[in-house]
Amino acid sequence: MKLNSRKIFIILLLFICASLFITNFASARYKIETTIPTPGFNLLPKDASPDLATYIRGIYLFGIGLVGVAALVYLTIGGLIYMTSDTIGSKEKAKEYIWGAISGLILALAAYLILYTINPNLVKLKKPELPKPSTNIEQIKYF
Repeated sequence: MKLNSRKIFIILLLFICASLFITNFASARYKIETTIPTPGFNLLPKDASPDLATYIRGIYLFGIGLVGVAALVYLTIGGLIYMTSDTIGSKEKAKEYIWGAISGLILALAAYLILYTINPNLVKLKKPELPKPSTNIEQIKYF
């Protein structure tokens, strides 16, 4: 039985190693055209150059995403600790993890709602429009 399982393991290992060398070559002359925009990469129009507002918006969106990922990780850790523990102390620690993750999400949502309530343009983060200077000669002549 041991010899038979060893043969199966060796054959499987050889099959995996051989499959690494069987590849399809990519055709570089064809351009991939997507029909659906990629989320997170549509921050700029195609003809615009990045400015400070675009970078701040990117950092803001990254921070919101980071809060969501951290909350998911802490909820998962808290759930695993809660499911695998028998003692009351471990279950309390797990509840603290879960409550911390939920309160962090509530805090991030509250910050967004407060900014949106004060002024919806605070969360849009777009380039400020400045008035163009006038080129009237009559105004310039007296300086």
